[in-house]
Amino acid sequence: MKNIIIAFLLSISFSCSSQQKTNTLTEKEIFASIDKNANTLLKDSKAYSVSIGVVKDGKVYTRHYGEIDKGKGNKANNETLFEIASTTKVFTGTLVANAVLEGKLKLDDDIRKYLNEGFPNLEFKGTPIKIKNLITHRTGILTPFPDTKEIRQKFSPDSFLVHKNRLDKSYTKTDFFNALRKVKVDSLPGTTFKYGALGPELCAHILENIYKKNYEDLLHQVIFDKAGMKNTKVKLAPNDILANGYNASGLLMTNLSSNLWGASKMLKSTMSDLIKFIQFELDATNKVVLESHRKIYVNGDMGYFWEIQEDSNKNTSYAKDGGSNGTQNMLKIYPEYNLGFIIIMNQSDNDSGTHLEAASLGLLTDLKPF
Repeated sequence: MKNIIIAFLLSISFSCSSQQKTNTLTEKEIFASIDKNANTLLKDSKAYSVSIGVVKDGKVYTRHYGEIDKGKGNKANNETLFEIASTTKVFTGTLVANAVLEGKLKLDDDIRKYLNEGFPNLEFKGTPIKIKNLITHRTGILTPFPDTKEIRQKFSPDSFLVHKNRLDKSYTKTDFFNALRKVKVDSLPGTTFKYGALGPELCAHILENIYKKNYEDLLHQVIFDKAGMKNTKVKLAPNDILANGYNASGLLMTNLSSNLWGASKMLKSTMSDLIKFIQFELDATNKVVLESHRKIYVNGDMGYFWEIQEDSNKNTSYAKDGGSNGTQNMLKIYPEYNLGFIIIMNQSDNDSGTHLEAASLGLLTDLKPF
């Protein structure tokens, strides 16, 4: 009887050990998943270059595929500088979360409390735009900043990006505030989603008014210095080389431009720094991160510019994607899985987001716990 009991206990121990082994992916298995999904993305998207960085259970895995410029053999590496475009917005959101925790502002505050003039037009039937409306793209203002209506009417969709870039190059902060004085709030703030630059750019201005520091200095103070990110920046230095990006036809595209604060799309970063940002986001003790992940509306799916998603097992993830004229990226954070990853490709077209999402789903399927 004693031998039977011992054999039974050993079988349980072996079963648990086998299960634990099954749930722990090896380095080889993780890189195999990265290889598989990167090669599929290269094939389906026709992008020249794909880079993937993964943080899983505290360990880092990065790989780069293809070449930045076709035929030149210039493979990206962990220090290649990419435009991360709209992924910039979650950095801005983190600054706002920090300001909330420091008691510098409240989510329910009227934004006009932090502006330098009255702006009587920034309300809808007596209801003002609040800070929480800025960080969730629900200001009620449907006009984009800058307004692209005229160039959309004048030019074909194929040439829109060229003319949009020219508009951005000439659009100043003075133009921004002139437009803000005249704009109409079209619907009740908090009810209508309108994605764009207004929310993050106005957040940057408000943060500068509160802290009496410029936007990029605040990024260093709250995020970059704490995370050890040394190569992420709004403005390029004279010797910086930014990775080229292309459209679906293989045409070299111009870099993004802005004379505003840069809070909606102007950050450039490296894989090395983005991995550090993922580690920053996975730190369960970081109160600023936890606040930035907080769902702002009961029936909403957004935190501080983060898209909040929930799977069938009620596990929550935080996502943001960014697209410049010639690059696309997708950032995903899965705290319950102790997993985060970034995918970057140097092509941007109407189907890039679909291809990136497929690669993202492939990575998640392979890397999440069983």
